[in-house]
Amino acid sequence: MNICFIGGGNMATALIGGLQGKGFAARHISVVEIDADNRARLQQAFGVQATAELAAGLAGSDIIVLAVKPQQLREVAGQLAPLLSGQLLVSIAAGIRAADLARWLGSQNVVRAMPNTPALIQSGMTGLYALPAVSVELREQAQGIMAAVGETLWVQDEAMLDAITAVSGSGPAYVFYFIEAMQQAAREMGFSAEDARRLSLATFLGASKLAS
Repeated sequence: MNICFIGGGNMATALIGGLQGKGFAARHISVVEIDADNRARLQQAFGVQATAELAAGLAGSDIIVLAVKPQQLREVAGQLAPLLSGQLLVSIAAGIRAADLARWLGSQNVVRAMPNTPALIQSGMTGLYALPAVSVELREQAQGIMAAVGETLWVQDEAMLDAITAVSGSGPAYVFYFIEAMQQAAREMGFSAEDARRLSLATFLGASKLAS
């Protein structure tokens, strides 16, 4: 199975690292990235093929992960559509509906994935939605990719991806705020900044494990 990432930003980097951590070989991963510094970084860090040429990156691919910014996706899809040959398409772009992606790409093999920021350290939560035409096998492949950076949850209604974004997407910000409040309280009780941070993080991590 060969995977091509369109876009080599932070989430693509996390996914590539997560996949390799699970034994996925570098020779099966390619990246299309227009920024030369990002290409060099990915090649050095992971040993993957990185190119600015769309056709070259797609050659031999079975799965394409669309990891560009949402405002760039329609233009990228227009360039990509004539080059497709039945690949599974996984989009991690927020706010772009699967039906629109399918229309732009000329393919119904579309899965939307909504990871949250902890995916950057392989501890994420990703919501997944597939168009009806996507086979069980392809759904499993999409899930396998996103599972490289954490937990996954399928939804039957695409609108529920917005709910997942509200809960697990926004949730980390509330957690950070709570930890900061605990640290501040500890400082006011006389602890040093370092000890206040240790107390807060250890308490939260321990409580999370206990809750699970």
